[in-house]
Amino acid sequence: MLNRNVMLTDTQRFLLRNVSIIVLGLFINQMLQTVGSIVLARVLDDPTKFGQVNLLLQIFGMASLFLNVGFNSSLIYTFSRKPIEAVQTNFRVAFFGSSLFGVIFGIVLALLAPTLANYYQLPELKGALILSSIMFVFNSMINIGVASFSGNRDFGFQAFFMVITTTLATSGTVVGVLLPIGSLNLLENISVWMSVGAILTALFIGWKVERVHNPKWFGGLPFQEVRSMMAYGLPSWAGNIAKAFQQPFLVMMVGSSSVIAVGYLSNGFRITGFIGIITWAFMIVTFPFVAESAQDLKESKHRGTSCVRYNNIFLYPLTALICLYPDQINGFLFGESFTSGDSAAYIRLMALGVLFSSVGRLGGSILAGIGKTKANFWVMIVAGIFVIAIVPFIAAKSPVLAVCIYTGGWAVSALAMIGFFYYEKFPLDWWKAYGQPLLPTIGMMAIMEAGSFARSWYPIFIVAGLIGLLILTIMIEKRPHTGTDVHTPAAR
Repeated sequence: MLNRNVMLTDTQRFLLRNVSIIVLGLFINQMLQTVGSIVLARVLDDPTKFGQVNLLLQIFGMASLFLNVGFNSSLIYTFSRKPIEAVQTNFRVAFFGSSLFGVIFGIVLALLAPTLANYYQLPELKGALILSSIMFVFNSMINIGVASFSGNRDFGFQAFFMVITTTLATSGTVVGVLLPIGSLNLLENISVWMSVGAILTALFIGWKVERVHNPKWFGGLPFQEVRSMMAYGLPSWAGNIAKAFQQPFLVMMVGSSSVIAVGYLSNGFRITGFIGIITWAFMIVTFPFVAESAQDLKESKHRGTSCVRYNNIFLYPLTALICLYPDQINGFLFGESFTSGDSAAYIRLMALGVLFSSVGRLGGSILAGIGKTKANFWVMIVAGIFVIAIVPFIAAKSPVLAVCIYTGGWAVSALAMIGFFYYEKFPLDWWKAYGQPLLPTIGMMAIMEAGSFARSWYPIFIVAGLIGLLILTIMIEKRPHTGTDVHTPAAR
């Protein structure tokens, strides 16, 4: 009887198993980045230098968005539907196309280095950006290698590669501070060591691709394949830029007037990044999972709804906890010296931004899985237009208001994504996806807020809230759901 009560459907087993693998990889990534930031903060013990290093890392993050011109997402889609063709032709097209663009982008970044250094009035930035050009060439290769494993739903390898990439990149940042090379300045040292990490990562992933996929590395580059891959990948690429650029853009705008504020904002993004990994994990799993059933729209809709539902089951309570206890979390991780009077507002707004952004991010992956990529682009344009149009004029005077604009843009984009689902005639089961998962979190928050009036009994109410969250979630999940769970090879 107990086994029947807790029996999971094929879709549930597939999502929980593979999302758990990706979440573990992303959690380790986020932990490594956070530990790296903590080490830098403690070693440098200088908010100005700490802000300069974080500014450099944010520029790297912004620059990385422009790599691959959609070849990686197109390769994932091809691997999910036509794995033989992907190995024989598409991998080669994606690898060389992306690598060529990486070389071009590296040259452009080196040419822009003096302008960026002048803009931030930071001469050390010029050499650091020029030296980092080689890193982006190898990052382009890394992304294609990882995409090949994501496309065939080998999420264990993908999670492992993410950890390797982050470990070497974070190590490069720390080593760049601790082990200076010759007459290079702090930022130049970091660029050199991060480039070394990128080269080692690319060599390792290339070796693994050869062993597992054994693709045809050399041969012709059919124009028709190049054209079809870019036709599918470019909207996704543009959408990924639009949805991911807001954070580094916001920090870079604030950094134009205060590198110290950059450190505070970066710490806030480190904290909220732990809840963001939930949606990132579901995005990675959802795209090939929905793409496999693209010919059966009813099954694809069922899979998409399930992905959103289980994303929210985890995301809602974690967002609530960060919003309830922002200062406690910030002080514990980074110390009181990196906690400003506005830190709680930053963290709460960023946490809500992650929650709102999950609608557009995950929705874009679902629609891309059935071959509809336009929504992923236009919805993220909606999210970013407010940041581009308003933040540059207010960031220097009011960073908190700038973060409000950032969060508000994501809220509007969430509404736009829901509208696109109807435009594409592919609406999800909204109550099952967004309504039911919210009920346990509301119950948890009610219990914890009641405990705030109980003074010495407050810890007991916190524990009771967490227990209530777990019990109510299990009760909702045990209720019979409408519809059937289609048994597919992927779900098994």
